[in-house]
Amino acid sequence: MAGWPSIDRAEDQRLARALDAGDTNAIAQLYAAYAERLFDYCHVLLRDQDTAAQAVHDSLIAVRERIAALPDPRLFRGWLYATTRADCLRRLSHGELPAERRRAPETGADGLDPATLEFLRAALAVLEPAQREALDLAIRHELDPHELSEVLGTTPQETSVLVEQARGDLDAAFAAVVVATTGRDHCPTVPALAGPPGERLDAERCGELAKHVAGCPICALRVNGAVATDLLLRAMPAAAAPADLRGRVLATAFSPEHAQTRATIAMRFAPPPPPAEPAPEKRRRTATPVWLVGGAAACAVLLLCGFLLVSSGSGGSNGERPAGSDAAASAPGGTPTDDGSMTSHAASATPTKSGTPTPTPSATPSSPTPTPTPSKSKHARTAAPTHHTRPPAGPPPTHPKPPSQPQPGRLVVSGCNMGYGYSCQITLYADGGPVTWAVVDTYRVSTGGRGNLAAGTSTSLSVSRGDRCGRGQGSVTFSSGAVAYISWRCGY
Repeated sequence: MAGWPSIDRAEDQRLARALDAGDTNAIAQLYAAYAERLFDYCHVLLRDQDTAAQAVHDSLIAVRERIAALPDPRLFRGWLYATTRADCLRRLSHGELPAERRRAPETGADGLDPATLEFLRAALAVLEPAQREALDLAIRHELDPHELSEVLGTTPQETSVLVEQARGDLDAAFAAVVVATTGRDHCPTVPALAGPPGERLDAERCGELAKHVAGCPICALRVNGAVATDLLLRAMPAAAAPADLRGRVLATAFSPEHAQTRATIAMRFAPPPPPAEPAPEKRRRTATPVWLVGGAAACAVLLLCGFLLVSSGSGGSNGERPAGSDAAASAPGGTPTDDGSMTSHAASATPTKSGTPTPTPSATPSSPTPTPTPSKSKHARTAAPTHHTRPPAGPPPTHPKPPSQPQPGRLVVSGCNMGYGYSCQITLYADGGPVTWAVVDTYRVSTGGRGNLAAGTSTSLSVSRGDRCGRGQGSVTFSSGAVAYISWRCGY
């Protein structure tokens, strides 16, 4: 795999703890473990030797300065690559690339013959950029789906789907390349799709030929079982980091004159602060009290009623008031009727068939417009229903709070890599509270069990596989929905 030795997850955790403890040897060990990988990854994104070297330099310094922000050492690898990717994307978006890019020399190309390497690159050119990056990180850089999701900003399930689709597309594209070079004499359609012999397939031709291979029994039989793109990707050469990059990183990390440089880099990688909330005093000034709105509405209603009272009292012809107006004017709390007169809530009138209001039995025929006494008027006021009442002042009633229960936590699982072996250990961690876990499904691996974890504790679970290699990947699904992904290598 490009000459890179495999890095165990336990080594990641040791590096993270050493950096956090201020170990002076930790940055050099981090460089030895990851600098070549990170430079190749940056070079894939930036396509310029000097810009990729500066991105690696700044990312390693930022990781050293901001290691306290890492919540768990087990997340170190994904956090390291996510930090590096963020710096590369920032340089791309800010236009920090030179006008003429200078590609870095390659190293570790001894495992592939030049023709196969060219065919593989032609097949990779067919894929979408997101597919190429996901395959590069998953296969060549050995990131599991959880780490890959942290780098790409997606969920582990989404990254797994993306990688699997990219694998299938790359297999199909590489099969098209194989048919273009070896199947011209067996299928008459291939020469027209592949173009002249010896000419490299572009993305369009490769895509068309891949569609043909998928539907042609002759070509499909020819490439069946002959594609091993995982092995080819691992054998691809890597971009060689500049020889002076290590000295630049260590000088910035330890030299007192570079203290401001370290602070600037760390500040650039720090997340932006959350927006500040307005002060409580400002919120009280700007907010309109509910009682003020209700009081204003009540005043408006009273003014309208007074205006209608005055209007009804002066509305008769030749200065005469209509019959019944004295009683309506003297009764408080009146409401307007259809003809514009006022009727009292205490002595309401019911309309007849002719539409003229008739008094209720409380008014005798001999006195159609009785004038209520003050005592009756007072009684009418107290008897009138009150629709809007203010609750009595005082503290609100208190209710005893039930005893607080510990909030359940979230199960965080970390996959493992068997390498060329047949077993490894996955890690289970209770984040934010206690969790109950159980294995509910496995894919291409064997394990089982259930248990409880207190908040902030972890445990390990052994996973094994059979003799068949398959695609070199399996998974363990837990009752919470968390999935641990397992990978291994084949011995051929």
